[in-house]
Amino acid sequence: MVGHVTGVGGAALVAGRFDMRSWALICAASGAVPALVIALLVPSLVRPNWLWVLAVVTVSSAVAVVVTVRVGVLNDRQFMVLGSGGMVGMAVSAFAIADPAATTAVGAMLGVVPAIAASGPSRAITASLTAAALVLAVVVCVDGTDGAVRLVAVGAAITVVLVPTVLMASLRSSVAAASTRLEAQAVTDPLTGLLNRRGLTAGTTALLDAACTSGTSVTGCLVDIDHFKSVNDQFGHTVGDRVLVGVAQTLRAAAAPAALVARLGGEEFLVLGLVPAMAGVESTILRVLRESGGVTVSIGVARCTVVASADGGSDVGAALDTITAAADRALYAAKSYGRDQAAYATAAPVSWFATDGS
Repeated sequence: MVGHVTGVGGAALVAGRFDMRSWALICAASGAVPALVIALLVPSLVRPNWLWVLAVVTVSSAVAVVVTVRVGVLNDRQFMVLGSGGMVGMAVSAFAIADPAATTAVGAMLGVVPAIAASGPSRAITASLTAAALVLAVVVCVDGTDGAVRLVAVGAAITVVLVPTVLMASLRSSVAAASTRLEAQAVTDPLTGLLNRRGLTAGTTALLDAACTSGTSVTGCLVDIDHFKSVNDQFGHTVGDRVLVGVAQTLRAAAAPAALVARLGGEEFLVLGLVPAMAGVESTILRVLRESGGVTVSIGVARCTVVASADGGSDVGAALDTITAAADRALYAAKSYGRDQAAYATAAPVSWFATDGS
């Protein structure tokens, strides 16, 4: 039956509708519902004539839950409105409760919304809600206390608001940094820092889009270190790794900022870019490495025309294979001519459908 979901699959589907911020707001808002029930069961806990206030707060909290459930992932404005309303409701509830201990407990809940906000990306919203929570928490603590007790209560309120918010913000920052590092590691070669095959594939899609929309061709330079095996055999793999890193730095420096520079494996590299920016790259690479007095390289240069596709088909893997196959033929020629030089070839045209619909 359509729409009928049960078991683990249903839980996963429901969970997939919300992010952590929405889930936390639903839980926090739902926590206000028992307050009205307790007040009805124990009227002495509520100040005279304030029961209706708790009823309004409970209804508002229920509305916030319903809205969040219907929306799913809240945008920043929606979260700001619902979160601010929730904090005001908590502060009003604290005033409505006659028992000072219960008032303090409800006031402590004001730190929940800023902590939830800190789990999201907006620092401005977190700062705004934290400031509001601090003000409301202090007001709640000031009411009904005096002297040294008031100072202690204010200090405790500030701590209760700030500590979870700061911890959540720090946790999110750490997770974001770790995620960024993992994403970078997934697309880069760990030794040289250049793109790996996965990163090259992703970058080539955007490059072919640009070539297709601008009507320019693509040039690929397949670079292979001459006699690299003898370097490893004679000097060891540590020196070989340094050579690889040095060549990688030379390629990156010689290539245009928008060009893709990747290590394909072993001692083989690829520099891929649009024709205007790739002019003379192979000559620069050869010259710099000769002047360094270390290793030399052989380079196969292939130029490929990108033709707009009308059928919407685009195969980045096939496009890369076409370019590198032609460059590999040119590389073989450069090696057969004596190495330390570049040879040239023309790749078959690549049919491409740009993602912008051009």
